Amino acid sequence: MTKETTALETLLKFKNVLIDEKEALIKNDSAKVKALVEQKQLFLDSLPTLITEGLTKADLVEVVEDIKNLQETNLTLAKQALQYQETMMEAITKGVKTGGSTYSKQGDYSTTQQANLIDQSL
Repeated sequence: MTKETTALETLLKFKNVLIDEKEALIKNDSAKVKALVEQKQLFLDSLPTLITEGLTKADLVEVVEDIKNLQETNLTLAKQALQYQETMMEAITKGVKTGGSTYSKQGDYSTTQQANLIDQSL
């Protein structure tokens, strides 16, 4: 195997990792996303050392463009997942704060303050 095919093969493997990451983000599989991010880091460390001698720009343009698009898609999916989690946490904490009207031990009808699940003072 020559260095030129190794460079192209490395980029194709990186593209496959990005495709797997996209699927994991869509399925909200955080354990798999974490493992794939670690794999991506290994690829990112090796990308600057790839030797592309013998390859033309045309050989690399398509795969690099695909990688760029997948990175952008995955970033958007990750941002959406974080925004969803933040919205859910906000809804939960607001719901916990509002108490219902109940009868006390003394028989009075009053609004009660429920305990918070999340300590927001941090």
